[in-house]
Amino acid sequence: MQGHRLYRYAVVLAVLVCYATILIGGNVMASDSGLACPDWPSCHGTFTPPLSGGSGIEWAHRLSALVLSLVIGAMTALALLFERSRPVLVRLSGAAAALVLAQALLGGLVVESDLTVGLVLAHLALATALFALLLVLALLANFREVPRRWIEFAWRASEAAPVPVGPSPVPSSPTPPVPLGPERTGEP
Repeated sequence: MQGHRLYRYAVVLAVLVCYATILIGGNVMASDSGLACPDWPSCHGTFTPPLSGGSGIEWAHRLSALVLSLVIGAMTALALLFERSRPVLVRLSGAAAALVLAQALLGGLVVESDLTVGLVLAHLALATALFALLLVLALLANFREVPRRWIEFAWRASEAAPVPVGPSPVPSSPTPPVPLGPERTGEP
């Protein structure tokens, strides 16, 4: 049971580090520091650049991405060691490892391409996908089963009538209520 707890903590840590990396990446964009380190993976030919100005911001983003990679690597190793009875966790952890590797390589490509807009957008999209995957992993790792009320809420939300835009039409006749509980038949 201790291994499962370590895995759960690693997943939550990965979510937090991923969020911090995304925030620092946003700071890179907002401060126009994307090319403050014109080479990759080093910065001005060194791995110990001055940590001030744009190069400090860009280097902080790269360091946080490195920490994220290490945390996801540890998370994946813990999944392989302790979560074999839940193969979905192993597969999703492997997918997270592949995404973080792709994200790092894409980040290098973004720098080498002098911030080509399409590559920058792909980098942002991949970061969003990685964060979403880690959130799903955190949910699955921390709940042995999804609470029934969440499933019922999802059913109700999926069956809710769309909110009309503009003037509200007046219904000609009342509509019968739709059953939402276990008596669902699957018919419209």
